[in-house]
Amino acid sequence: MRRRRRGLAALLCALAAGCGPVLNDPYPAAERGQNILYTAFTQQPKHFDPVQSYSEDEATFLYQIIEPPLQYHFLKRPYTLEPAVAEAVPSVRLYDAGGRELQNDADPARVAKSVVEIRIRPGIMYQPHPAFARDESGAPRYMGLDDAALRGVRTLSDFAETGTRELEAGDFAHQLKRLADPHLHSPIFELIAEYLPGLKTLQAELVEAGKTSDGWIDVGDFELAGVEVVDRYTYRISLKGVYPQFLYWLSMPFFGPVPPEVDRFFGQPGMAERNLSLDRWPVGTGPYMLVENNPNSRMVLARNPNFRLERFPCEGEAGDVEAGLLADCGKPLPFVDRVVFSREREGIPYWNKFLQGYYDASGVSSDNFDQAVTMTSQGEVNLSEDMEQKGIRLLTSVSPAVFYLGFNLLDPLVGGGKDASPAARERARKLRQAISIALDMEEFVSIFLNGRGVPAMHPIPPGVFGAREGEAGINPVVYAWQNGAPVRRSRDEARRLLAEAGWPDGRNAETGEPLIIHLDTTPGGLGDKARSDWLAKQFRELG
Repeated sequence: MRRRRRGLAALLCALAAGCGPVLNDPYPAAERGQNILYTAFTQQPKHFDPVQSYSEDEATFLYQIIEPPLQYHFLKRPYTLEPAVAEAVPSVRLYDAGGRELQNDADPARVAKSVVEIRIRPGIMYQPHPAFARDESGAPRYMGLDDAALRGVRTLSDFAETGTRELEAGDFAHQLKRLADPHLHSPIFELIAEYLPGLKTLQAELVEAGKTSDGWIDVGDFELAGVEVVDRYTYRISLKGVYPQFLYWLSMPFFGPVPPEVDRFFGQPGMAERNLSLDRWPVGTGPYMLVENNPNSRMVLARNPNFRLERFPCEGEAGDVEAGLLADCGKPLPFVDRVVFSREREGIPYWNKFLQGYYDASGVSSDNFDQAVTMTSQGEVNLSEDMEQKGIRLLTSVSPAVFYLGFNLLDPLVGGGKDASPAARERARKLRQAISIALDMEEFVSIFLNGRGVPAMHPIPPGVFGAREGEAGINPVVYAWQNGAPVRRSRDEARRLLAEAGWPDGRNAETGEPLIIHLDTTPGGLGDKARSDWLAKQFRELG
């Protein structure tokens, strides 16, 4: 669970108002008094296999189960990598084509290979799982199952025995090989294959193997040139050239561990037909394990009894002590025994159920913003008096995400076209600049986001590696730096650029025809018409 920097996203948490019995508790009496967090999810998770999962909705669950080598510090900003199951954040060693080691600041053109060596902490154990169960002879109890053995099996709990084992370096190597499995369609394969030697070759070999096999293929039978298991707790990844961002990949489940025996367990005939797969039932060493998976209705995480001792951090950023964010310094994690997620497709029912006590936390949407919070003349967000009286607490943070409107550079009008002359490209560039200035995103944030947002200056959100602060971080086309702050350029400047682009007052300088720009979008909710009307207004004011 990761808490982000105080800022613009908002979360409301309900606090206990008294110690007496709750007469209208919406949950079973058997759960009363237990350490359970009740919350909700809106989007149905599609993939839990770490080789495929790549969405925020799935990460809510998967990051509590699968532990990559690295993670982000809970409180430090900008986001800072720290060890998760690795002993330390690994260093990257650079080599030239002759195998000679180079300095870290060497010219990237001289670097032929980067090597990352990762050592895993000993003693980390997996969650209980039938794939680890052993019989009296020490052999896997649930391998080689036939239809008779699987009769009556519908969930993992139908297997009577479970086991565990220690996390090993080979588990990470096995998962990296799975990136090449053509049946799994990993969304990062093409990108990683450009840097990880042998990944494309491995995929070609797996494709060939699939032509003679109708069933599951064990990637453990194949080699991956760019990955080497050094010993039980150490593995080494070799990359082509220089890839400074690679360490950040090591904080994602794509680079987490998958035990080969778990892969083999789910690969047995009859498992997929029973919805028993790694894609539905992830296996890991994290603080929680998935014990109920009904993505249309309810998901449940339970404490992993084999989770090691981890403690809440005792350091963060300035202001964290005053905000109470270090009050739990040194306490063992996790704090909650069980997390129950119920699906809520719409925001208003979610909010109403939160107020009724069904959920312990809720986001603040535009529909309930005025009811939940008040804003000062300085733009500060405070909890409304009504919410305070209900014992509700407001937590605010910056969400590291951006959304944007983009220009199609292949379009002859705004992009100049593929075969356009330099003069035509320059006119298209000035048209793009005029539109960018004219779209008043400060006004958009105020109207449609209730002031909960910051106009993006570039694609990387604040707090993320590569984001620039201050004057160096502004978009100079749209903003000027004045008195220590960015100021949006005027519409007069936008109109000047529009005229230089050949469209004075929004009409073609030669023919007088009006400027027509096509917006490619998708149909959505009720708020889309208001946003479209706002866009039209911005263009009218431009010319």
